[in-house]
Amino acid sequence: MLKVLLVDDEPFILQGLSVIIDWSREGFEIVGKVSNSFEALELLQKEKIDLVIADIKMPKMTGLELLEKVRREKISDAYFVILSGYNDFGYVRMALQNECLDYMPKPVEQSELLNVLNKVRELRALDSKKREDSTIMEREVFAKNMLSVCCGKYRSDNVDFIKQYLGQGSSFRYISVELDAGAEEIKLLTEEEKRRLQKELYQKCLVFFPQKEYLCIFDASIRQEGYDVGIIFTEDVFIEWGRASEQEYLEAFSRELKESVGFPVIVIVGSKVKDIEEISDSCKSVLLAYSFRGIDMGENQNFSLMDKLVNKQTIDALIRAVKVNDKEGIEHGYYMIFEELRRGELDARMINMVVNYLMFELLHLASEQDENINQQEVFRLINESTFEQINMDVSGKNMTKLLLEYGDYLMQLRANQSKGVLSQIEADLKENFRENLTLKDLSKKYFVNAAYLGQSFKKQYGEAFKDYLNRIRIEAAVELLLYSDKKIYEIAEEVGYKDMDYFINKFIALKGCTPAKFRKQVK
Repeated sequence: MLKVLLVDDEPFILQGLSVIIDWSREGFEIVGKVSNSFEALELLQKEKIDLVIADIKMPKMTGLELLEKVRREKISDAYFVILSGYNDFGYVRMALQNECLDYMPKPVEQSELLNVLNKVRELRALDSKKREDSTIMEREVFAKNMLSVCCGKYRSDNVDFIKQYLGQGSSFRYISVELDAGAEEIKLLTEEEKRRLQKELYQKCLVFFPQKEYLCIFDASIRQEGYDVGIIFTEDVFIEWGRASEQEYLEAFSRELKESVGFPVIVIVGSKVKDIEEISDSCKSVLLAYSFRGIDMGENQNFSLMDKLVNKQTIDALIRAVKVNDKEGIEHGYYMIFEELRRGELDARMINMVVNYLMFELLHLASEQDENINQQEVFRLINESTFEQINMDVSGKNMTKLLLEYGDYLMQLRANQSKGVLSQIEADLKENFRENLTLKDLSKKYFVNAAYLGQSFKKQYGEAFKDYLNRIRIEAAVELLLYSDKKIYEIAEEVGYKDMDYFINKFIALKGCTPAKFRKQVK
């Protein structure tokens, strides 16, 4: 029902307006009948009104003055119809200047009033459609920026846009909600039927985030397959819902969502990160957990309970296979662990214990080869490499791939292969710095593991690969600034920078001023 407010200082006019038509049949409800503009203002401030029908001539504040005040102070977006016994175009003009919908003479004719109500219905429907379209567009823009950050491939403007919505929260998680593709009843569905359930799942998720629907991203597809909804979970959500703890909220969310949809779904909660720029780490933990088909709460637990879920001898056998780069042993060992997990109760905390223990032992193998190695950096680089190339699936094949790559990596550590090619890579950089060179591409070109190459490069030259490359490019830019008349943007492009702002920032960082100022000072 659209809400109507009647304003007139003559009681019989108010009574006549209220009975001249069947308001409810027309889809309207009279929520107020007041005798002056001050009472009308009070009601407009308290309640959402769709239509105000006000007399033009009232003591202390006229209907036109009421309209002008409402529009000027943006008190309400209600449509106004002014009633008058005066046939004066000056009044009409004043009304129209303040976005008055219509101007009707007294006494009001039933047909004229019905025409006005038809117009209000159409305009309100149009307003609703515009708001809906605007909301959908905002969600799509938010999702586009958010997914860039989730993938770890983003610009500062992506993060700035997201923070307008999320604010400066102190913790974030990525949650994946997806149709359970392994369930028999889902397997039997057609593509169209799965998409329909996915849309239904999205609508159910929105219920848990009132006023923050943008946190739910339809078809986020961080695994590039499946039928999912991605959720950006912030710490203030469970506080607003009055839950005692974050874990209590997440468990209740998973339980209540599954009960409400009525078909099999998988809920995977990523690890907690402190800044939204790190949300890609939470996404990676979701991909890792997805291979176990469980709900990963991302919290470290005491590993002493591991034997209740997986035989420790099975894990140790896998670690030995990785150590000697026994590929068949790696594939068989992980398959055995995966099967034990699948047969168990899949308690989220215990699954996380297994993963933590496995990763700790793998990193320990690397430090055995080189005690100065940065374990966190090694794991981050290998994990990012795997994350970029593949996505986790329910078979666990992708985790096996990570372990096979790690076995190769350990072998390269022992052989110390990278030392012999660093001079070749240095020469390559100095000759081809204008090209889009990356550590990953060079590692493929020279058959060296990207993680170890990054470590060795920093150890040899005292700076990271990107910093070294930027320094070479900036020095080349200095030569062009001094000995050519090329414009700044031309120089930036010639030395390998596609982004002008990035070039200027790097130049300032190394030379202490902008390229233009540098050229002016020297010349």
